[in-house]
Amino acid sequence: MAILLSEKDHPVSLSAKAYPSALSNYELVIPSSQAGSRGYKRSLNFNHGLNLLIRDYWLQDTLIEELLPEPEGLTLEFGFNIATAAAEDLSGSALAQASFVQVAPNRTYADTTEWPHRGRLLKIDLHLRAPAAMADFNSEQLALIPTELQGVVNQKPDLWHQSLGAIAPNIQFVLQQILNCPYTGSIQQVYLEGKALELIALQTAQWLEAGPSRLAQRLKPSDVDRIYQARDLVAQRLDDPLSLLELARAVGLNDCTLKRGFRQVLGTTVFGYLRQQRLIKARQLLQDTEMSVAEVTYQVGYSHAGHFAAAFKREFGVSPKAFKNSVL
Repeated sequence: MAILLSEKDHPVSLSAKAYPSALSNYELVIPSSQAGSRGYKRSLNFNHGLNLLIRDYWLQDTLIEELLPEPEGLTLEFGFNIATAAAEDLSGSALAQASFVQVAPNRTYADTTEWPHRGRLLKIDLHLRAPAAMADFNSEQLALIPTELQGVVNQKPDLWHQSLGAIAPNIQFVLQQILNCPYTGSIQQVYLEGKALELIALQTAQWLEAGPSRLAQRLKPSDVDRIYQARDLVAQRLDDPLSLLELARAVGLNDCTLKRGFRQVLGTTVFGYLRQQRLIKARQLLQDTEMSVAEVTYQVGYSHAGHFAAAFKREFGVSPKAFKNSVL
């Protein structure tokens, strides 16, 4: 029987005015009724939209996480897969001792993540999220990351992902300090924020040492065909998209292979492709039909007019209203 952990039980933090979508600090614990499985998912928020997410699970059953929507915008993420008892996921991708750094658009719809592992899954992710009211990182956030990485962020990529392989020993040491923090309360908050900033520095240094030429893991030809099938399904359901898990199942892949394959084959994430196709369709509808901006917003699956307008202007350099007026 699958285990379910849901973010829906944790309300939005009312104090996070600059980042109104951010959850309060929380911890989700696997219920004691799940015989043989135990563990937790812990989220800690720091200044300037910096978030530390720790997963430490010992699993005998598949775990499904329900995820709340994120605000429109970008996230800089540093990921560390510290340990898995099963060293491979269902596609044969090695997970143990792997790390990465990426810039990607946020997922603005509710979704699920499935962890089909048996044994221990230990993972730490560090996120720097742009403020919900802004499309880009602000100056205070950019000051948290080294200049070399600022250069990537300032290019405003729809997706930039760099796998870094095994976690360096000095980074492993900091990760263990985070997991074994000896403090509580406000001292713990200050201590862990300092360690998060240290991770940013160390992981950026490892990225610079690795260089841009690291080879991507190869996909099987049958997997490539399924990636294209998934792309077509996304394009067919712009107003009512499948969740990542549903999409993966529809084409016969697991979600890890689907996410990796989209990056390798199409150069973007599933959500990045969905967002791009929605905006292309929106431009076509504004140009070729009598539909209003509000009607087009709804037609392409956006529930918030402001988010649609910001995404459209970022993609095409003009607001949807101005574009509509220019083609009348």
